[in-house]
Amino acid sequence: MPIIPNLSAHRSPTRMNALAEEDDFVAWPYIDSLYDYTQVLGHPLAKLPLTELGSRVAVIGGGAAGIVAALELLRMGLRPVIYEGSGRIGGRNWSKRFSDEQAIAELGAMRVPPENRVFFYYANLLDMQTAPFPDPGKVQTTLFYKGRTYSWAPGTLPPAPFDAIQATFEGFVTPLRNRLWDPWRRGDMASVQKVWQEYIDKYSTMSFYEGVQQGTGWNQEQMTAFGALGLGSGGFGPLFDISFLDIFRLLINQLETNQEFFAGGISTLTEGMYNMKVKVGAGPVSLAEINALHQAYATTLERQGDSHWQITDSKGETRSFEAVILATTTREMEVIGMTLPSSPLPQDVQTAIRDLHMMESSKLFIRTQTKFWKTDPSVPSNIQTDQLPRGVYCLDYPQTDYGVVLISYTWGDDSSKLMAYRDAQQRFELLRSVIATIDPKFASYLKPVGGEIIMVDWQLEPHYLGAFKLNLPGQEAEVQSVYYQFLTSLNAETDNGLYLAGDGVSWTGGWTEGALQTGINAAAAVAQHLGGTPIPNGPLTQKPLYVYPPAVSKH
Repeated sequence: MPIIPNLSAHRSPTRMNALAEEDDFVAWPYIDSLYDYTQVLGHPLAKLPLTELGSRVAVIGGGAAGIVAALELLRMGLRPVIYEGSGRIGGRNWSKRFSDEQAIAELGAMRVPPENRVFFYYANLLDMQTAPFPDPGKVQTTLFYKGRTYSWAPGTLPPAPFDAIQATFEGFVTPLRNRLWDPWRRGDMASVQKVWQEYIDKYSTMSFYEGVQQGTGWNQEQMTAFGALGLGSGGFGPLFDISFLDIFRLLINQLETNQEFFAGGISTLTEGMYNMKVKVGAGPVSLAEINALHQAYATTLERQGDSHWQITDSKGETRSFEAVILATTTREMEVIGMTLPSSPLPQDVQTAIRDLHMMESSKLFIRTQTKFWKTDPSVPSNIQTDQLPRGVYCLDYPQTDYGVVLISYTWGDDSSKLMAYRDAQQRFELLRSVIATIDPKFASYLKPVGGEIIMVDWQLEPHYLGAFKLNLPGQEAEVQSVYYQFLTSLNAETDNGLYLAGDGVSWTGGWTEGALQTGINAAAAVAQHLGGTPIPNGPLTQKPLYVYPPAVSKH
């Protein structure tokens, strides 16, 4: 997920909380649902009838949404079966290790803000150790724009002209933010909802480009600079077609603030949750101990009568289940037939699955002999450029003396430009040659240990077919359809025991938090479907809070 500008991180070397006020206001829970998941974490989501204990529930997808859903199903006394054919769990939480096993390439999610409260609840249980992510401006950074190099010292304002761009952008978004945060501080959530509805009405059918240009009055040159490097935090050009509201909500929810990375790899979360013991009946048990993982892909999903689901997998095996949680990307949901006339989902949900926008994303990592950026002060730890590599990050894993360099992190059209270079060595040589024109000394250190190069293009990964959801203008109404699909469990006429989960059906696409939240929603829905008595203030007490207008045709 691209970084949103850390607008106040550079006001002083010690103040790193984006758009923070003097009291370091924390915006929680998230604006679109205003539901506090922390109140139910660690407790069974419902008490099930004795006759339903041990019922089998299929969880299709072993990413963060699927694993948390399975864990919470187990906690209630159910028997989840996780369909995952990749040979690993974690989904886009994928910490791929170099041959020394200590150096890590984070191919998917790699930085997590403290406002990911559900994430950190489980991460803290697993004692996952964090360190600040080397975002631009937090470490020595080089900016390269239109053939010119700029140096950006940590804890200072970005160099001109990016400092003026930052000031203008902040002058535009800060009043918008304060109109929400001021009543939020007072606990006046009715006013918060009223203001957010005003923003929905104004901005939800407007692109990020349109919203920023309208709000800042920038000319084309300023918009080009913002598109190339943002505020030095990464180019926003690939995001210009995205909904303004979708980018703005990330600022409101503080998802860009104080990013952390994990020394043991972010996939430690899902691996740890799979092995985490929860109290079930007479004693603690884990998903691993019940062999919940079934290493196969679900190929067909069919409703059998009024009470069972039948799944056939890539091994040709067919099993029956009391309920199903579909915890995959929306594109994979389409592949397995969820938008066809035979789909068990309502038409508005089918349309959302088919139409919701997913971004492309590519990464390429190498392991270097040393952490050269620490021993050589003449080279930066971060490079942001308008050229092919886009974002370059030097990562310090404390458990190894090797360095890890993310040579290129791109998304959208910038990712598509690299797709023809499917050979890792060829892509690496191309990217290193570009970096050499920016900083020859930095490039001289880019020698992969053992020739190892690790890369990913998420849009080419089977069963993912994209990196993360970002809404196009007008798609908030479609997100509302898929996010609240789990509430069908409350209506006997519409409930069929199938529930959606994943960051792609959440309000926070591209963040593990959205996957975790919707996984918990789906587990609560399964319990309701099986006649359980929900926990007070549980996820099923959520309800749509806003009216999201559909997209307006420009034709």
